[in-house]
Amino acid sequence: MIRSLLFILLTLATAATRADFEQDLSATTANPQALRELRARADAGDADAQLNMGGIFFKGQYVEQDYTEAEKWFRLAARQGRAQAQFNLGMMYDTGLGVAQNHTEAARWYRLAADQGLAIAQLNLGVAYADGSGVAKNEGEAIKWLRLAATRGEAQAQFNLGVMYATGQGVKQDLLEAFRYAKLAADQGHKTAKLLLIDLSQKMTDKQQTLASTLQTPTATGRKPVTAASAPAPVSGDVYIQLGAFKSQSQAENHAKRFMTEMHARLGDIGKPYSIFTADGWVRIQVGPYSSQSEAHRIAAGLKTRLGYEPVLERR
Repeated sequence: MIRSLLFILLTLATAATRADFEQDLSATTANPQALRELRARADAGDADAQLNMGGIFFKGQYVEQDYTEAEKWFRLAARQGRAQAQFNLGMMYDTGLGVAQNHTEAARWYRLAADQGLAIAQLNLGVAYADGSGVAKNEGEAIKWLRLAATRGEAQAQFNLGVMYATGQGVKQDLLEAFRYAKLAADQGHKTAKLLLIDLSQKMTDKQQTLASTLQTPTATGRKPVTAASAPAPVSGDVYIQLGAFKSQSQAENHAKRFMTEMHARLGDIGKPYSIFTADGWVRIQVGPYSSQSEAHRIAAGLKTRLGYEPVLERR
């Protein structure tokens, strides 16, 4: 059971953008001139602007979704050494979005980003080595890259290591170490890691369970603990998680319906209904409603590992 979980859940996320992408993108809604200025900077060779242009076209926010155009901008930024753009190109080659599917190219771009310390690229490179996708299968290399990603706080990498230690895949079997990694992931809200903890608890000896109860799970390198002051403040009205948006035109609703179907197939049931909402010239694909921004933010943050980016929050 546990061994099969590894390859079912070592799934690849969709293309992501840098941490402040949503902030940059939100500015374009208030001021369309900002989007034109972003395009001008990208045309002039600004790598950050190229990365953001790629993200805008990939997600179809404030422009018509266009994977080919997204790939163009990501590649320009990637060639200038932007790790996030390199990761995004790897994801596009892995999924065949905007380019011909090529797992070898995917692994090459993942490595470039992973070598720069991008945790999600390290995660996917570890997956590639574990699965032999685009590289020769090498469980030792898989452990190496997954451990680097786990140290940087990637919950999926922590879970994967928990599975590998539980099964002795690439490492000597160690249920206590498996429990430690699974707990790191579970403490970040990884639901399947919580199931793995239950399974491990049933297999551990009384002594191992006692040791497991004393394990400390310090904040991973590069991750700051969440405090009450940094938590999102509640807001009035229904809050929705927005997965994508299309500019209203003849085919916008068809694009939106297809995108919603793709997202539902990828994410499954996440507790709230998917819906299409049209207003202000945009067709939006959303999930909700949530009663507060804090609740919606928690769910959106949990989707980040599966999507590769944290969705924006919107109120209707």
